[in-house]
Amino acid sequence: MPFGKPKEPKAPKEKKPKPAKKPKPAKKPKPPKKVKPTKKPRKGAPPQGEENGEGQEGEQPQKKKPILLFILIPVVVAAVAAALVFFVIMPRFGNQDPEPTPTEEPKPPELPEELKVGEESVPGMALEADESGALAVLAKTITYTYTNLNDAGKAAETYVSQLKAADPPFSIVDEEFVRLKDAPDFTAAEGMVLLARNLPKPEPEAEATPAPTEEPKEGESAAPDSSAEPSQSPPPEESAPPVDEAPDMVLTVRITWSNAEGKCVVTADEAEGKVTSPRPEQQPGGQSVGIRQAENQIRSMTPAELGLPGTSMADYEVFPQDVLEMVDDTAYIRLNIYDSVAPYSFVGSYLMGVDGEHLYQVDADTGELVELEFTLHLSGPETAAPEPPAPATGAPESGAPESAKP
Repeated sequence: MPFGKPKEPKAPKEKKPKPAKKPKPAKKPKPPKKVKPTKKPRKGAPPQGEENGEGQEGEQPQKKKPILLFILIPVVVAAVAAALVFFVIMPRFGNQDPEPTPTEEPKPPELPEELKVGEESVPGMALEADESGALAVLAKTITYTYTNLNDAGKAAETYVSQLKAADPPFSIVDEEFVRLKDAPDFTAAEGMVLLARNLPKPEPEAEATPAPTEEPKEGESAAPDSSAEPSQSPPPEESAPPVDEAPDMVLTVRITWSNAEGKCVVTADEAEGKVTSPRPEQQPGGQSVGIRQAENQIRSMTPAELGLPGTSMADYEVFPQDVLEMVDDTAYIRLNIYDSVAPYSFVGSYLMGVDGEHLYQVDADTGELVELEFTLHLSGPETAAPEPPAPATGAPESGAPESAKP
């Protein structure tokens, strides 16, 4: 039981109303912030201003510095320099021994296994490795057989006349390509005749000549540097290696006939050699061919053989000269020919060797000598030997009329 008097409950205090607060003055609006212009996004980067998946605006990607590019450039330069030193400079200055080339053992040559003869074939030549350099060259020989002939000898004679009149003409020769004076007997039951003519040699390749130096034009002076410096002598030219001259070649036609079989066999081929005239017997006086014999030789030939128009030498006059001319250490007699129809009109000059082996036609424009094919006929009296060449004095040449001097 509590002691004392119980306390009476106090009455609740009444809350005093708070005085109304004074309204705060309105704040001045802040000026809007300046918006920076958006930069153009780099290729592959997300566009600025787009929101991410959470609704927030994505941050602009930071600009990466090209650190990797600055590292790669020196590395590439160093690699290229090392490759140049190792592959270019060191092999030039190094004393490395060259690698020995392996020696190849010789192999058998590749030759045709069969040789075709019409519809048949013949086994080809088989060689071993010791003939590794052998070659099989197809010959240029062409053979035709003419059959069912009533008179094979006459057909051969007609063909020989056709070849002798060809351009250039063929000559009847022996096996050494020396011209023969007499033709074979075509009335015989069978026989053979060989004709040939010289083939022209291929022209040598012309060497390129250096371009001439241009001279200063009138009113222009030469460059001062060129006039001040002394002219240097050109370096000595190295002697060119000797060039192998092409061999002389002839075109041959061999004709065999048989009246019993009524056929002619014609074989055309090329061979190395040269068609020449027979060497005449030595005449008294030390000369083989004299002036009159050279003149008679020209008169006995046809205009076609001399490269002249017409059918008869009666249309021309031949005037031999009294002075010999030397060509390749051989004496030659010059013979001038004039047209007898047009009074003493000069036609051409010819050189006849005193040895009777060569006859040349002289080109009137270039002076070049063109060798002609002929058969030597020694006829007529021999005259005294011509005098040796004399110095030119401007006197008219002998052996030609005064009004016809070329």
